[in-house]
Amino acid sequence: MTDRKNTITSKDTQNGNLVVDTFKTSDTNISNNPTTNNNTKDKIPKKVDILKPASEVSMEVSEMILHDFKKQKEFIIFNNQLEAMTKNNLYILKECKESKRLLDLKYDSLNNSINYIQISVIFLSTISGFLESTKSYFAIPSTGVSVSGITISTYISLILSVSKYFKFDESKERIHNLREKYSNLHNKIEYRMDILGPWMNHTLWEHQDPKEKLNEWNEKVVVAMEEEYLTLIETKQALCTEFEIIMDSKSRNEYNIKNKNLIHDNRQKLFNTIKKDWALEQKFKESSIPLDFKSSISLPDDDLNNWDDPL
Repeated sequence: MTDRKNTITSKDTQNGNLVVDTFKTSDTNISNNPTTNNNTKDKIPKKVDILKPASEVSMEVSEMILHDFKKQKEFIIFNNQLEAMTKNNLYILKECKESKRLLDLKYDSLNNSINYIQISVIFLSTISGFLESTKSYFAIPSTGVSVSGITISTYISLILSVSKYFKFDESKERIHNLREKYSNLHNKIEYRMDILGPWMNHTLWEHQDPKEKLNEWNEKVVVAMEEEYLTLIETKQALCTEFEIIMDSKSRNEYNIKNKNLIHDNRQKLFNTIKKDWALEQKFKESSIPLDFKSSISLPDDDLNNWDDPL
């Protein structure tokens, strides 16, 4: 036989208090069980007066509703908008960063080629002038000096003509300008992410009015974000068009492979560095010597938190 507790809640109209009637019932019929008939007095409902007024109980219920803000319609609308804006920003940022990475690699290759050409021209021009100036001091045959000068002049003319033919300087300038545009776009998107950053902390909604919080979100963030989003998309479209013109399929494949190899080499170097750090940490543990790697030169602005200084 099991007992069950039944509760009846009513309101005292005179005192404004809540009254709870609690009583126990049995799963078996009391009249059929003579042993329980003797204890029917224990089954008489008893009134227990709750000390809290009904107004305080209603306030507690309202606070529970505000605390459970994640189930509110306003918060669900806000959270969906926040996730959509975050995904859009991160998608554009990821795609643009990948494109800029390939542009960086191509710019580096062009810059190295131009530097080799310019350095070789400067070096050989200096050698030619040196031979021409010192041929009387070192008894260098004039024929050799003349042939060397003609050879160097021919090389300089040839290499500069090749460089001009392939438009190395123009390509470098175009890539450089496009990289700057991508950098500006990245900064704008990261600025948008900085605006969304504080709103990702959902505890800001605790014990707040959901409607007021949603209005604040719409007025301060949503309106500005939606107006700027179309501009970002148009900027991205223009940059992607220019990127497709500069980087054809062959170049993209080439520099994608180069990028993968660089990532592999960097990870290998990072792994070796971590292994060295781990071995050094083991030495620290074995030595049991307290180590403090503070800067030997203490500057006034080394302390990041000035608010903990005593007045």
